Amino acid sequence: INRAIINKIIKYNFILLILSEARPWFLTPLDFGKKMAKFTLIPFNLKDAPSVVIHCEIHQNNESLFLSFRIREGLELVQLGTNTPNKQRVIKLWEKTCFEFFLKNEENAYVEFNFSAAFEWNCFYFKRPGEPLCEWEPMQRPDTEILLSLDHFLLFTEIKKNQFPKGFFDGEHTLCAGLTSVIQDKKGQMSYWALDHLDTRPNFHHFDSFKYTF
Repeated sequence: INRAIINKIIKYNFILLILSEARPWFLTPLDFGKKMAKFTLIPFNLKDAPSVVIHCEIHQNNESLFLSFRIREGLELVQLGTNTPNKQRVIKLWEKTCFEFFLKNEENAYVEFNFSAAFEWNCFYFKRPGEPLCEWEPMQRPDTEILLSLDHFLLFTEIKKNQFPKGFFDGEHTLCAGLTSVIQDKKGQMSYWALDHLDTRPNFHHFDSFKYTF
């Protein structure tokens, strides 16, 4: 079996794992490699946020990062946009419902990923905090799957490590990750969700909220 088929099997096993919340018998600890972490995002302002629950996970093996974002409760309150897939880079996905991933190295350079419920995506690279927005062109479109039912949303994506800026995955440095989401409700109200909020305003670029390290 070639590596591409093996990766597909791993990916769909991961989706089954997330949906079942129990490890299927055909998965071994080696399938997802070194790390697995689960989180629940919290809103910046609970009073203005819809009553939803957002879970996310990070897994990795030697070749890829595997991310998932899952809405299990309150999905009927969320504006997910059209059902028409658009597998293109789009800037300003944060102006509607989107799911974001940040990864920072020890030199405070970091990468930002955005994903929408319509398969839109983008990737930006900041060599230092405060730099202008700049798309990271070497990053190819992550392999993304979306599962949607009346009461359940799951976005799963695989990001190749060899497409990150040089030095991110050389095995010699600690990386810090942040997972966030912008949720637009059916009334058009925006809410901002993250692992933590340590600024006086919603600020997904605040390094102290990058709570996961590996």
